[in-house]
Amino acid sequence: MGFMKKIQLILLFVSFIIHVCYSQCPGDVNLDYRVDGEDILAVVDHVLTTDSIQDDSFINGDLDGSTVIDLFDLTALTDISLATANEWCEFQPIDLSSEWEIQQNLSYYDSGALQSIVSESIPSLGYIRGFIVIHRGKIVSEEYYYDSSMNQEFNIWSVTKSFISTLVGQAIDQGYITNQFVTLDSIFYENDYTTQVSLDHVLSMTSGWPDSWYYMYTNNIINVLLDTGLLYEPGTQFFYNNAANHINSYVIQETTGMTPKTFAMEHLFPKLGLGNPYWDTDADDVNNGSYDLFLTLRKMVKLGQLYLQDGFAGDEQILSSEWINEATSSQAQPGWGDGYGYLWWLPGEGYLAIGLGGQFIAVIPQLDLVVGTHSSSSSSNNYFNTLLSIIYSQVVPLFDLSDVREGRDLDFKSLPIHLH
Repeated sequence: MGFMKKIQLILLFVSFIIHVCYSQCPGDVNLDYRVDGEDILAVVDHVLTTDSIQDDSFINGDLDGSTVIDLFDLTALTDISLATANEWCEFQPIDLSSEWEIQQNLSYYDSGALQSIVSESIPSLGYIRGFIVIHRGKIVSEEYYYDSSMNQEFNIWSVTKSFISTLVGQAIDQGYITNQFVTLDSIFYENDYTTQVSLDHVLSMTSGWPDSWYYMYTNNIINVLLDTGLLYEPGTQFFYNNAANHINSYVIQETTGMTPKTFAMEHLFPKLGLGNPYWDTDADDVNNGSYDLFLTLRKMVKLGQLYLQDGFAGDEQILSSEWINEATSSQAQPGWGDGYGYLWWLPGEGYLAIGLGGQFIAVIPQLDLVVGTHSSSSSSNNYFNTLLSIIYSQVVPLFDLSDVREGRDLDFKSLPIHLH
């Protein structure tokens, strides 16, 4: 082989590697996230008849990066199809600071069934205000009901807790906090209770402290909470507790020198494209760690996508894989689903952020799926459980195109607590 021929082959190989790295799904010409016979037929048609492949389809089809789709690309595409055997293309993290993209090609799943669910089943529940489905980083369905709209900001209630968990995780990642197992005396001051209660206990609702309905309106609330006697030994019992959870906000302030919102405005909100959202504060001007963060539905579900993307917002990892694994693994047993993580619920498949009335972020990592809902805060328990059942029993299976769920059948009985 001549020297120039070798150089040409090397350059072609390098071009191919670069193209593969930057292509969302090399070979996926019809944009259904798989490389199969349909893509091969599309390329054959493109080569033999008209230049029908354009835009993202052209990028995926031009496998050698030559700016022309030809027989070389057809050969490479055939090899990819045989090698992957209809496997899904690897999902690449999206830039969460940007607006959501709308998926134009809905042919790869039963979009008719999903449309029937969002236009008939869900609005019949009455309390629904917004419903959104994100698959592989793009909106595949979005609907608003009863005078709600895409731009409506609402109290996400206890979904706020999952944002607080994220901020604590970031503080640990950045070295402000050693780890979640430190006892609170190392962060605040020593007394009979702070030496027993760890950050892990507070994050998993097992601190042992009682709740207080007035924590948002009490001056010097952090000292009041820390000086309150324990009901039970820390780590031994799950007790859903808004007041004790609010201690997480003070953990962030004490360790970083910033309120939760200030810290979030520097390390989280801009990365997710959340702007400058309203977040209520207590009597000492510290943001409520349990609820009162206001977002649109599109913005709220950005948190679920961040976790699905292993903490990456585009090319930057802003939350560690270790924290995501810990936060979405069982840390306590609330008597519902598969357990409770660090301010995330574990319903039996993926993980779930829950707010009063039916504010949901359902994340199904194995399907690259996020489902979000906005509901009236005055909804009933029956609505709450029915909406969850629709999400997991009707919507989620539509995206199990490789049969990886193994016939999961989840029982959504009532949660054992009253959520805010």
